[in-house]
Amino acid sequence: MKRYTYILIILLAVVLAASCESYQINGNLDGFWQVSSIEEKKTGNISDCDGDIYYSFQRELVLISYVSPNIPQGQMKENYIAYFSYENDSIYMSDFRIYLDREGKQAPLSKLAKFGLYDTFNTFRVEKLDKSSLILNSEKARIVMKRH
Repeated sequence: MKRYTYILIILLAVVLAASCESYQINGNLDGFWQVSSIEEKKTGNISDCDGDIYYSFQRELVLISYVSPNIPQGQMKENYIAYFSYENDSIYMSDFRIYLDREGKQAPLSKLAKFGLYDTFNTFRVEKLDKSSLILNSEKARIVMKRH
């Protein structure tokens, strides 16, 4: 009886592990990323983000968050959500909305600029992607991130 219990536990662990892998459809991209810096190419200005900006990629959605150091720890000040696709070492983001807004309002471009997003449709070339770092490069911005 004890042997069957162990076999059942091992089978359950294998099934759970296999189902978790299928949840990540974007490989190393899926997950929570902390922005280290954003370079605005038009001005050459490089913003050191001090761990205040996060991107979270999961399936076809990206959540972009700004965590202010002036509010209680763990609370997010600004959150935006958008659709994205990851194809041929490029990421396409579009349809930015204010996260958890009951009316589904569009995110204003003036608010998205601090995240390195300057258009309603953003295309980034993936300059580097591994388990610990991500660098996105577009015509208007270069965003350096580390896995959080």
